[in-house]
Amino acid sequence: MNKSEYIKQDYVYYKLGIKYYKNIHPNYFYKRNPDTTFETKSNEELSNVFNKIYVSFKLSEYYFNRVINEYPESLYAEDAKEKIKLLEKLTKSYKNIILKENKIVNNGKFMKEMGLKLM
Repeated sequence: MNKSEYIKQDYVYYKLGIKYYKNIHPNYFYKRNPDTTFETKSNEELSNVFNKIYVSFKLSEYYFNRVINEYPESLYAEDAKEKIKLLEKLTKSYKNIILKENKIVNNGKFMKEMGLKLM
């Protein structure tokens, strides 16, 4: 096997963590209105979103922890630790979402409160 065909396992775990991490973005809870505000999705839609996000939380955490624990010297270990911290922060904020509550959210205010930046 030549060097270009060799993939390091720490990178594989990290990329899997990122794959699932991307599925937990808060925008999945809301549908965008024409005036750039967001409205909570229906209960049926939210139920599906919560299931997907729950699984994604667990899988991203699992893969990031594999990088941290099995490859502590990895180039990806520090970022995996940062992602775990963000997962903990997101877990706390997601626990505050009430399924039956329909609310309109200002995008700019939400991003600021969550400490997120548009890229």
